[in-house]
Amino acid sequence: MEFAGYSFAASSRRHRVSRERIRKVVEAAAFALGLPAQPPRWPDPSLLFLGYDGTGELVEIVGIPLDGGRLRVIHAMPARPRYRLLYWEVMTWLEAEDS
Repeated sequence: MEFAGYSFAASSRRHRVSRERIRKVVEAAAFALGLPAQPPRWPDPSLLFLGYDGTGELVEIVGIPLDGGRLRVIHAMPARPRYRLLYWEVMTWLEAEDS
């Protein structure tokens, strides 16, 4: 997916995923899943991106789309098992749709 630019919350660096790796995952993502707002902790709807970074690691990214086509990245870390499974389920479904 393409965005006009990025901003990064401090929480996006908690797991030491670099900004460059985050951009690679978001820009090369085959899909993004919409996550509903969950006030008060998450007052805005967000997007979940799952994909491989430049090192071959599967990474989960959560960002909030902003006005002007920008993305505010609030979470980034190596994919947890539940997201690894979700990634493979979605990719299998997308490949079946292409056939």
